[in-house]
Amino acid sequence: MIEHILDRFRQAKALMVRSPFARNVTSTFTVQILSLLLATVNAAVIARVLGPSGKGILALTVLAPNIFALFLSGGISVANVYYIGQKRFDLPTLSANATAFTVMATGLGVAIAAVLYTTGLMEKLLPGVPPGLLALSMLGLPFSLLNSYFISLLQGRQLISQINLVSLMQRGSTVVLSLLTVALLGWGLTGAVLAVLASSVLSVAVLGVMLRRLGARFWPRWNRLVIKTTLKFGLRGYVANVLQFFNYRLDLFLVNYFLGPSSTGIYTVAVAMAEMLWYLPNAVGFVIFPKSANTKAETMNRFTPRVFRLTMALTAAGAVAMAIFGKPFIDIVYSPAFASAYGPMLALLPGVVLLGGGKVLTNEIAGRGYPQYNSIASGVSLVLTIGLDLLLIPRLGVLGAAVASSVAYIAIFILALVFYRSVVNRQRKMLRQTSA
Repeated sequence: MIEHILDRFRQAKALMVRSPFARNVTSTFTVQILSLLLATVNAAVIARVLGPSGKGILALTVLAPNIFALFLSGGISVANVYYIGQKRFDLPTLSANATAFTVMATGLGVAIAAVLYTTGLMEKLLPGVPPGLLALSMLGLPFSLLNSYFISLLQGRQLISQINLVSLMQRGSTVVLSLLTVALLGWGLTGAVLAVLASSVLSVAVLGVMLRRLGARFWPRWNRLVIKTTLKFGLRGYVANVLQFFNYRLDLFLVNYFLGPSSTGIYTVAVAMAEMLWYLPNAVGFVIFPKSANTKAETMNRFTPRVFRLTMALTAAGAVAMAIFGKPFIDIVYSPAFASAYGPMLALLPGVVLLGGGKVLTNEIAGRGYPQYNSIASGVSLVLTIGLDLLLIPRLGVLGAAVASSVAYIAIFILALVFYRSVVNRQRKMLRQTSA
């Protein structure tokens, strides 16, 4: 039995070797591992200098502009990848359209933020987070939008190595700037936020230079057909992105609400540890999305199951290693003050492993033109997350948040598997009808 499993594993691995897909996945995964090492250094600096409370406040602060960017993005990034892959619009058209959306979204975001600040709602939504720090972090909104849009344009062209280069540069600059502002200059939380903001600006600048060399245009252009078409498709994936984001991060807000910033800092460590296992599935999903948009369905029907099995096997192996070495890793990197993060991390592992496989499937069918299924799965999961968080966090604390998230991730995996089979069977049926 074990030999049979190992044989299947070797076959799947051999099928991926030397292919452009394998090279892109390997490149992405390698960069993500390097980024992980840099992120670990950065997290260790923040944790040791600012402590659990400071780390929790920082996590919530830098999350704010990302939430605004997610809500205001309109799903344009998803549409960019799909329509470049399908060759429906060219790069100059989509890049000008992306800039136009950035202008609109930033204006709307400023107005919303002003209302939240003046009414006091921002302080109620993020208790314990200094308003001035949030205002500083919100300067990153347009750069968060542009970063997402620009990456999607390169992703649609399947220029994965260029994206990886910029990603690594951004992570490295964050570490260097954090060491300078937090550890050396002693600017505390303000310095940490400035480091994140500056690295985001640098990333957008480099991406812009890359795209300009490919013929992109950055002057906003209000083309009614392009706006309508990209919004129509993008909104189908947009809902999934919003719901998925809250599946991943809503528990941080609820832990902060019920337990305070210190417990939030502990929970961020548990989440960061468990989500290390997503580096490979994220790499596979990132590459398989544009590949699926550029490849015939019958080819993907043979290719995806092999990639799925290999990804799940490697992720499960990583979970075993995490369970064995996670506790000493937390003590060494984050300090013993974060030792209580180990239990919640263990609770997250089953859901994280299964959702890793779900990421492969949902990205694959999104490339086939069905991003709405990811929205449905994420919606069901979010309902579970909210209900279980409200039930378990007051009773079990940080462990309750971890259990709730793990159950929600398992639900996404089950639905992703169902939807993937549905799409494959539907397209096979359509192909047989066409052939007849």
